[in-house]
Amino acid sequence: MTGMKKVFTAVGIVVFIAVFALWMMSSDLEHIEDTNGADNYTLQEINDSNIIKMDVGALNFSVSEAPLTMKEYSSDKFTGVAEIYGTNIKGNRLDITLYNLWVESGNFKAVLVHNDEIVHEFKLNELMQTYTLENPDGYVALRIAGESADFEFSYDLI
Repeated sequence: MTGMKKVFTAVGIVVFIAVFALWMMSSDLEHIEDTNGADNYTLQEINDSNIIKMDVGALNFSVSEAPLTMKEYSSDKFTGVAEIYGTNIKGNRLDITLYNLWVESGNFKAVLVHNDEIVHEFKLNELMQTYTLENPDGYVALRIAGESADFEFSYDLI
């Protein structure tokens, strides 16, 4: 009986891996190619509604630890929408600073969302930029959207 249990367990594991692999390959999200030129980083297919609703997945996105406990976000072909930071807060103000927001290719957008509204769009290819949100009661999120984007940045909150 012990031998049969091992066989059934092995078959179950193989079936699980096969189903998982098929599920991963059948993802609806594919890379959106950059069709508006190398020097134009404006999103073409992903819109503000997609960013607010988070109804587009994300491909090729990575996070790495940087000095002073900051995290660096980067990709060489990011497509989709991702939330970098999000929380419910109540306070007098929130300062968010993005450092070294560089886009080399593709289309890209980094925004601050407050209660289902984009309240600020960060400039691309800037060394440092800070945005202050006064009375940020509710949900606040830093979100990015890209179409085959090669980008990098880090951020800090105060």
